[in-house]
Amino acid sequence: MKINELKDKKIVIFGYGREGRATLLALRARGIENIVVTDEKALEVPEFVRIDEVMADAQTVVIKAPGIPPSNSWIVKWREAGATITSSTNIFLAERKGRGKIIGVTGTKGKSTTSALLAHVLATAGLSVKLVGNIGVSSISEVEAAEETIFVLEMSSYQLADLEIAPDIGVILNLYEEHMDWHGSVDEYQKAKLRLGEMMTVNDTLVYNPKFPRLVELGEKTEAWPCPIDFADREVLHSLKLLGEHNRENACAVLEVAKLMQIDEEIVKTAFASFEPLPHRLQFIAEVRGVQFVNDSISTTPESAMAAIDVYADKPLAIILGGQDRGYNFTELAKRLSKIDNVLALVMPGGERIFAALADEGVAAERVATLDEAVEKSLAHLVNGGVCLLSPASPSYGQFKNFEERGRLFAEAVETRRSTT
Repeated sequence: MKINELKDKKIVIFGYGREGRATLLALRARGIENIVVTDEKALEVPEFVRIDEVMADAQTVVIKAPGIPPSNSWIVKWREAGATITSSTNIFLAERKGRGKIIGVTGTKGKSTTSALLAHVLATAGLSVKLVGNIGVSSISEVEAAEETIFVLEMSSYQLADLEIAPDIGVILNLYEEHMDWHGSVDEYQKAKLRLGEMMTVNDTLVYNPKFPRLVELGEKTEAWPCPIDFADREVLHSLKLLGEHNRENACAVLEVAKLMQIDEEIVKTAFASFEPLPHRLQFIAEVRGVQFVNDSISTTPESAMAAIDVYADKPLAIILGGQDRGYNFTELAKRLSKIDNVLALVMPGGERIFAALADEGVAAERVATLDEAVEKSLAHLVNGGVCLLSPASPSYGQFKNFEERGRLFAEAVETRRSTT
């Protein structure tokens, strides 16, 4: 559904966070007037209408925020009343598909780094590129960009669950467990990710990781041109500053897209060498008393924590784990830690399931209440130097607002020790 098709409709923007605000501005800029904004909490905006006062029918279009699941009781009620339920991402794709190029990037882990790296490569090649989506800039806010603009669109499972139009090139990096609380099950979460390839047509291209059977199956049945990622070692990969095998695989995905875009490999090499890692992703903070402190607060699954552990497995290690319990299985994570000499796991509140898995594998572990306490205990453990790694394998919610706040507070705790050493 394009913006001009909304002129004769009653528009409800449900959820007034970053996406909701951007949607309101984009619609107003096109002269759409019949808009109300609602939320499950009160808002101080002129367009606000209490949610229980929203009247919906077949002439209503509800543009919901990505974090609101399809099972939300208000969404169900409005859909039953005949309303059309959509999203700002779908409106953006309807507006921009066929104008310039849209490259959608998703995966359980690595999508932000891959999206940013890909945008950097395209910009280094002299192309007009905008990085939008889940990474921070709402796609609909850039709907009026120049025709030649190439969009790199980071796509979360929330944005994919109700996807109506696919980007020109889709990239699926991996497929693990995540967001079961929102989707209801691992299977439903993974179905949302797979929707990227399922919505593609013969004019599109699907770049996917052939290490995952469900992605191989998707590559075989999609109407799009299937493009499995080639993970062979190449000289261009050696210029990366990014650490870890997982980031090397992310770079290989970028290489596939660069080839599709006919970008010379020397340009890619230059871009790889000049790309700086994103914050909270294996980010070096400081060295205190011979201990290197590394912020990997973005790590919200066991798989992402294991990828981080592999980078530092040859060093004495203190790892900070724990957070919101989403029911993950931590057995493999505990087994990985059990193979490291001189390791101490510091388990934050909410990490009881992790603590039990560590005990089963005989991994030394201590419970801590705060990041400050974790930093202090890591210094006591690593008296001869090593690495203190914040890679929680769990979401931050509960104790922290988000993973950014968790990483920032970790850095502050480290800086406090550094300034007093």
